[in-house]
Amino acid sequence: MIIKELNIENYRNFTKFKIELRQSTLIIGENNIGKTNLLNALGLIFSNEISFFKKRMLEVDDINHDAVRKFKKDIAAGVIEVDNIEFPEVRVEVIMQDFNKDQEAVVGDWFIDENFTLAKLTYVFQKKKDLSDWTTEQRKKVQTLSKNKKESEEEYNERKIDFVDFPLKFYDHIIYGGSDSTKRADPYFLKMLKMEFLDALRDAKKELIASGDYRLLYRILNNREENKFEDLKEKLKELQDKIRENKELNSIKNEIADYLKKISLEEVEENNTVQFEFSKIEQTELLKKISLVYGNEPVNVERNGLGRNNLLYISLILSHLTGLGSSNNVFYRLIGLEEPEAHLHPHLQEHLARNVESEANESLQLLITSHSTHITSNLDIDNTVILFRDNNSKEIKSHYILSGFKDTNGKIKAEDLKTIKYLKRYLDATKSTLFFARKIILVEGISEQILIPKLFEMHTYKTLEKIGCNIVNVNGVAFKHFLEIIKKGYFIKCLVLTDRDTNTKTEGRADDLKATYEADNNVIKVEISNESTYEKDIINANKEGRGKQILFDALIRTRPENGPKLQDVTGGNSIDIDSFFNEIETRNDTGRKTADFKADFAANVLEVLSKKKENCQNFTIPEYIEKGFEFIYPQVAVTDE
Repeated sequence: MIIKELNIENYRNFTKFKIELRQSTLIIGENNIGKTNLLNALGLIFSNEISFFKKRMLEVDDINHDAVRKFKKDIAAGVIEVDNIEFPEVRVEVIMQDFNKDQEAVVGDWFIDENFTLAKLTYVFQKKKDLSDWTTEQRKKVQTLSKNKKESEEEYNERKIDFVDFPLKFYDHIIYGGSDSTKRADPYFLKMLKMEFLDALRDAKKELIASGDYRLLYRILNNREENKFEDLKEKLKELQDKIRENKELNSIKNEIADYLKKISLEEVEENNTVQFEFSKIEQTELLKKISLVYGNEPVNVERNGLGRNNLLYISLILSHLTGLGSSNNVFYRLIGLEEPEAHLHPHLQEHLARNVESEANESLQLLITSHSTHITSNLDIDNTVILFRDNNSKEIKSHYILSGFKDTNGKIKAEDLKTIKYLKRYLDATKSTLFFARKIILVEGISEQILIPKLFEMHTYKTLEKIGCNIVNVNGVAFKHFLEIIKKGYFIKCLVLTDRDTNTKTEGRADDLKATYEADNNVIKVEISNESTYEKDIINANKEGRGKQILFDALIRTRPENGPKLQDVTGGNSIDIDSFFNEIETRNDTGRKTADFKADFAANVLEVLSKKKENCQNFTIPEYIEKGFEFIYPQVAVTDE
């Protein structure tokens, strides 16, 4: 069985949201985009945790803010008839398929198609009675407000909206199966479809000690059949007998009984007897005494590091939910694993990612959310879905990275297969940062990657991090493969800064790139250097004036011997672009590159610019780069005053 489709309406930051899910799905995206909310929405249907039973009765903050605001605005405005006011509803709907025989028996009443292949469960949080009288009272209350002399009309209207209550106490939830909203899903069958949610704020240490009814270790141990622990109970019974036979304990017991008899009211003598017991020997109490130790030199989890406990916690969950020895009355398990990278160094993250994905099977579905590029780059890109905010509708949407490569018949062209093969091979932890950004800048090499962020800050007085923009070095001219992802559905703003490559084998490539990928949708922009390379544009823009000195300061740091010589030869003249560039990248008579100092030069330019504020003011940014910045971050003229 698999949850194939999830629909969410008016839950937290989701207005109308739809996503396809797979047996194992990696869900990524920027912070606050809704990854945790997605897992919580599934928990409203499938989780058997006590905390989720409470969460099903939502708070106002759980209802989409825009939906609540529209509702209050409609009441405050007094235009729409009371009977036509639309009360917000929260709806979470899952469509399931691919059942085995046991699972078919569980979902038997929830099928929605004639062939009995699709079943549906729906959680709804809605008003439970007619609220016309309540709405009328709210409008009367709003009408008592009068406009203050100092407030504007807009502020007055806002105050009226805020004054409207939300009728949360008149709301209730229902979980129903199939298409009939009056047919509640039987809790007996719901318990056979189980979800375990490992949230990002999990306290692994606390959960690995079975001291309480709601601790993870205790729940897992107690999930086994009672007769599995009979031998332990027998040993405890023997220990209890030894306790009662111990002479010293009997002596202490008699002393306590004597004093109890003296200080108590007169009672039947048997009421003052006492006994020592090791512990109750019921299974539930026995299991609470068990804890885990870890390693060749066993250390209690309370003294383990956070990373080790996190690994142990995840392993415990997987061993339980993959069905090893677990009870037979659960036929489907959903694991929501949030940020598995918590407290793990990169190598462990990569190792965990390679191993955890293989655990998914017909009875276990795995949903992983992550902010780690090490996790992302080591899980199957076919099953990686990005949550992002659509630039036009402003709604949260989902996009599988490779979904746009298929045509209407589900086939992939040969050229696109090459792109997919490239992405699977080269989408490493560095390049996969593009999936965690609101905007991206693609550059050819390390020198651009070093200097462009500083140039952007000089131009906009903002950092790339501040606007949620990542810069990705594609290591050459492999822009096409990354742009295909943007073009085929991942519609976030993307700027390409590329060289013109005049008089080279790749001359014309940049113009072809611009013609192929730039469109009227304002998503992709290709800006090309005026000179043959990015460095030559930098030199040309600063060959005179104060920018000239900044370039020479950087060159002297890069080439301590040749830099001063070129500066002396140049004197008061403008910098000769080719002569200066030849000190950054040297070639022999055949044109073959013999030394490359471009990255060092970029780093030294950055160092000089960062040294003094006036250096930034005296440095000229090439025109094509400025045009790119205006695309990625449109702005009105700003000053540094």
